[in-house]
Amino acid sequence: MRTRLDSVVQVRERDEDKALRQVVDAETKAKLAAERAEALKKAAQHDARKAGDAATWEMLESAHVRALADARRAQKDAEKSQAEVAKVRVLYTAAHQRAEVVRRVADSRREEERRTLERGEEKVLDEVASLLWYRKAG
Repeated sequence: MRTRLDSVVQVRERDEDKALRQVVDAETKAKLAAERAEALKKAAQHDARKAGDAATWEMLESAHVRALADARRAQKDAEKSQAEVAKVRVLYTAAHQRAEVVRRVADSRREEERRTLERGEEKVLDEVASLLWYRKAG
């Protein structure tokens, strides 16, 4: 049975699916950002300085400082990605709740319509049974 709410249900479900895709995309980006941050952190922890002349040592020190800065930046990006995931999850939860409300209302309307049809059928059957009884009795 179709109700007038079925089109609204479809729109809400489309919004819910879109929000779910956004959650998946945000989680994927957050995972990649966390992996990148971890890799850069490990790279920054490696100390390549060895005995040598001052120019080489200074170049290695500069590279190490750059690696530390990259690791910090990657960590901040990972934290931003996690915040984005939390924000998108809230949006998905709201979309899911809106869709669920409309689905429940549509289901209750379908159930109400089904009960109305059953009552009508019972009434017709009762009338037929009464007519048959009167025919038989009369």
